[in-house]
Amino acid sequence: MKLVIISHTPHYNKNGKIVGWGPTVREINHLTKMFDRIKHIAPMHQEQAPGSSMRYNEDKVEYIPIKPYGGEKFSDKITILTTAFHNLKIIRSALKKTDWVQFRAPTAMGLYVLPYLSMIRKPERWVKYAGNWNQSNPPLSYWIQRWWLKNNFQRSKVTVNGKWNDQPDHVLDFRNPCLDNDELMRAEKISAAKDFNGKKIFCFAGSLTKNKGVHIILDALEKIRYGNDIEEFIFAGGGHDKEMFEIAASKMKIKISFTGYISRDEMEKIYGRSHVIILPSESEGFPKVISEAAAYGCVPILSNVSAVSEYFNDSNGFLLKSLNSQYVADAIDLALSNIELLKLKSRKCTEIGSIFTYDDYMQNLKSKIINT
Repeated sequence: MKLVIISHTPHYNKNGKIVGWGPTVREINHLTKMFDRIKHIAPMHQEQAPGSSMRYNEDKVEYIPIKPYGGEKFSDKITILTTAFHNLKIIRSALKKTDWVQFRAPTAMGLYVLPYLSMIRKPERWVKYAGNWNQSNPPLSYWIQRWWLKNNFQRSKVTVNGKWNDQPDHVLDFRNPCLDNDELMRAEKISAAKDFNGKKIFCFAGSLTKNKGVHIILDALEKIRYGNDIEEFIFAGGGHDKEMFEIAASKMKIKISFTGYISRDEMEKIYGRSHVIILPSESEGFPKVISEAAAYGCVPILSNVSAVSEYFNDSNGFLLKSLNSQYVADAIDLALSNIELLKLKSRKCTEIGSIFTYDDYMQNLKSKIINT
């Protein structure tokens, strides 16, 4: 079988080799076990590739570049329209000789790609909606795409994070994979040996932006009572607000480090060292970093968004009742003041890691989509 994937995943030229955003590339490389040939249509960017980027299994994956689009400025948003004809022409050509197409939403390109996919009869298709399917006030373009998928994609499959009321039959709950079997085995060993005596290490992984709640974490660290029990707080990731957060962190008593964008192997080392991961995001589909960290026995403090509470609750984490720094500070203090509670939650976290493997994802893909 042949598969075409259409996404907004950024790609870069790194020393003459094409690389893309690591989590997506990892997933696509695993899909080569099911498909003989995969073509990935996605934007090519001119910036330097971040450390989290990866190369494909080039024997089975072909990257097809399209023009990048969108951005913060109004002039950037206009590029959604100005690149549409060029990008759709490339997509149409690639779909002529394939068995399946996967579109990864939500993205502004979906405003014209989803209607196009609804009109054509072949190939077979499914959409992976990675955002918050139950978001109450999504951006307008996301709302339009979600409405379209609910009402105009009944002949296809749409995978989302979580089970929701009045979910159409063609919309399926799919867990977001993040671990291969070797990683799971290493994670279980690391978790079993993790020492919770002494000072604790905390971490954050993701884009360093206000939307991800980095400012809330820094405010919380100013309010905690047991700051002396924190050995280090590690912020893994990059973003346009990184320098601003570094300046704010430099004035604090707690040791805070910023790694910038790093590889999956380097991130694994941070999970292995850390006892708690904090992610107070305003909106998420289902953050892979939480299930990754949990497999390594790293207990999450996180906002109750999207389908998070279906997997993480008071037995294996700390769900924030409200998205503010005082609730985060209280959760940090509770974790630091009750070692036995933290150990128990860590063991529960490790147990849940096995359902976020690529093998589990592939089995669901075969039984619920491909073979139907």
